Amino acid sequence: MEKEITLSEFAAELKKRLNDGKTVDCCKPELIRLADIVKEKIGQEKIKVQWQD
Repeated sequence: MEKEITLSEFAAELKKRLNDGKTVDCCKPELIRLADIVKEKIGQEKIKVQWQD
């Protein structure tokens, strides 16, 4: 089922899934689009990360 939601709703669902130990594989295209939006709109904001290769 496809529906349109706000970025806040999407972020909240992602956070809930990650906190609950669920997979986010279901929304790979949406995560890629979210990354594009972040790059375009708020790309200069800073975040601390712990990269794991």
